[in-house]
Amino acid sequence: MSGSEAIRYDRECGTCPPSHMSWHPDLLANQAAVVAGGGRGIGAAIARALASAGAAVCVIDIANDRASEVVDAITSAGGQAIAIQAELRDPRQVESAIDNAAASFGGVNVLVNVAGGMHAYAPWRRLADWDEDTWDEILDRNLRYVFLTTRAMVRHLLAAGTGGSVVNIASISGETSAPNHAAYGAAKAGLTNLTRTLAVEYGPDQIRFNAVAPGSVATPAVADRVHGNSAAPLQRWATPEDIANAVVFLASPLASYVTGQTLLVDGGASANFPLTTPTPIPLVNEEAL
Repeated sequence: MSGSEAIRYDRECGTCPPSHMSWHPDLLANQAAVVAGGGRGIGAAIARALASAGAAVCVIDIANDRASEVVDAITSAGGQAIAIQAELRDPRQVESAIDNAAASFGGVNVLVNVAGGMHAYAPWRRLADWDEDTWDEILDRNLRYVFLTTRAMVRHLLAAGTGGSVVNIASISGETSAPNHAAYGAAKAGLTNLTRTLAVEYGPDQIRFNAVAPGSVATPAVADRVHGNSAAPLQRWATPEDIANAVVFLASPLASYVTGQTLLVDGGASANFPLTTPTPIPLVNEEAL
């Protein structure tokens, strides 16, 4: 399938938001995807996009009502999806969730790690004002759980012997300095390094690892801070669908020779540092556990 066949786009609107774009429903046909943290925001958009590309989707979230709402939207549109409630920082719950997804779909092929964030868990402040518990909390929510979900997923992929794809949601804060949110930046930098490392470890097994690093994303978690144009050269905030489209590409056969890479989806912000804006806007994507 060519790139032009894989994507459907409303060509009458040159500046349409990504909601006017859809993926060919055969792009991920016969694939099963797990979205860890898929109950809202970026995660929900990723789950919907994977389903629109033909994947069966397992939405894992700490809140069952959120996961179920995303699943209802997917199934109402004719897709296949299940919801699983799990605490992603609990190894037993993670392993059970991945096992259940594999049992429901007859196997699993794609994992997207999107849970995390900082805004809801810690105030922005300089390093001297951080305490150990909060620092550990941010690394736990943004890096350690990825070890748990990925370990469980890789074990299934190795047993199946058919390869697979893991896409991690990183952040521009892990690619540049991260003043006043050092723990988050350190966690996301660690995530991109983990992505590269696992790409090398599991390349011979045909398991690809890539990351998407968003800039400022207009999600419900930061709705109160979205005003005016972004400081990015494209002069708008990203939508969750912008991030989701990048994930579908990396998860799909269109990226079959892409591994160990981090794709910055930031409207050009990283090409324009230092940013200048009257009111500093945190360059951090907020995902939901």
